Amino acid sequence: MLLSTNKLLWITVMATFLIKSLLAYVIPFTGDEALFYTWGTFPDIGFYDHPPMIGWLLALIMKFSASPYALRLPPLMFPYIVSAVIYSLLKVLDKNLARWAVILFLVSPFNMMNILVTTDTPLCLFVSLSAVCFYHGLHRNNLLYLILAGIFLGGAFLSKYFSVLLLIAYGFYVLIYQRNRRGFAVLAVVVVCTIPFGLLNLYYNYTHAWSNIMFNVFNRNHDIGTFKFGYFLAYLGQLLFLLTPVVIYFLLRPVKLTRQFVAAESLRRYHSILCFVPLGIFALLSFTKSIGIHWPLAFIPFVFILTIFRFNEATLRKASLLVAGCTFAINFLIAYIVIEPPEKLTQSKTYQQALFYLKPQAVVDSLKPYTKDYILTTESYSKSVLLYYYTGQYISVFGPGSFHARHDDIYTDFRQFDKKSIIIVCTKPPDKNKYMPYFQTVSVKEIGLDNTKLYLIEGNAFKYEVYQEQVLRPIKNNYYQIPAWLPTQGNYFIDKYFPEEYITH
Repeated sequence: MLLSTNKLLWITVMATFLIKSLLAYVIPFTGDEALFYTWGTFPDIGFYDHPPMIGWLLALIMKFSASPYALRLPPLMFPYIVSAVIYSLLKVLDKNLARWAVILFLVSPFNMMNILVTTDTPLCLFVSLSAVCFYHGLHRNNLLYLILAGIFLGGAFLSKYFSVLLLIAYGFYVLIYQRNRRGFAVLAVVVVCTIPFGLLNLYYNYTHAWSNIMFNVFNRNHDIGTFKFGYFLAYLGQLLFLLTPVVIYFLLRPVKLTRQFVAAESLRRYHSILCFVPLGIFALLSFTKSIGIHWPLAFIPFVFILTIFRFNEATLRKASLLVAGCTFAINFLIAYIVIEPPEKLTQSKTYQQALFYLKPQAVVDSLKPYTKDYILTTESYSKSVLLYYYTGQYISVFGPGSFHARHDDIYTDFRQFDKKSIIIVCTKPPDKNKYMPYFQTVSVKEIGLDNTKLYLIEGNAFKYEVYQEQVLRPIKNNYYQIPAWLPTQGNYFIDKYFPEEYITH
């Protein structure tokens, strides 16, 4: 070999970071990322659909820069911290194989496609940090590691509720391999250290209409319970993409462990539990619920830790080259399409409808003549927050929206819009009659945008009382029906629009 594995590892770190940086620089800011940017501009101890960690991270970054690249630094950098965790665990077995395992992890789709800001960004980091601390705390009988495991688990909990799956995996490991007084004591220490983070989230929900619970348990799960085998197949396809067929093939083949790896059986068992318990729970759920490709991300790094027990050096080298070739090619193809989209693509209806997201600055420029005399709105929370990012002016959601649009209910007060003029920005030809009940007069304007059009519904003299009954009341009935068994203090939506109907329970 011309280069040592140590040099190859550092070359991989630099190459993957540069390629990811290119994508982070050229890919337009997405609606979901703009949502989290909004959280960063309105820091709080919680937000409508998820705990607050990504908002806190972006608020910190925004003290220095709010450019898309700066805001994407967490997904660009955090996987390298995770890779350092992987190396720290595996180097005691074989430094050379440990480096190859890290190289394979870095060139995998998990890292190379990890470009955008999501709530999974801090979740992946804190899950990995908690897991390594729990392992060392349990097997070295070290209290400090256990306290850190609990703190990092708390950070994961304030990132996303999927962190609970890690705690479940800890419980499985203790019940199977450490079913004794010390094992249960270790688990108790971690739980106690996590409780303050849970109480903070509990307090936010108690004082904010249990918004996280309503979103994650009720409002987004009306279709759950219907058996759909296609969802399971889609989930398997996602795992196939994230791990690649090469890695899965070698992981599943029978292999005889060498003496040094037999001695590290506890490490293999531990990460097998942490990997297969959460992924198995997602698999069971996938029979009745569509699983997002980002859902299992936090537990994918554990799979790469297991590769050292299944791959020899030649296999790791071949797998790394194959995976790197595929992921690098895909990344460069994405960058090319974004920078120089093919003419056939630009002429397609799908591309033209996506221009709102692909060229948001052009949309903003076309709206400038209306910002002084009108309140700008859209009918999509994704579009509203994207315009907010590029205008610096908060854009409300007009109409019912969906369960994804409810965070806007916290910021917008339609009582203040009464009798004012409003523009609703649409990307599809609107039905003028749909908006007539809410305004004194309504007109529609078309604005050219490259090969497509924007439609501006101009409504004058907004009728709040009509909007309250025809739009806000159905929103209340659909999204703010808090179960009677949940005690609550304050409901920001009902307090604003239906205070006479508010009942404390």
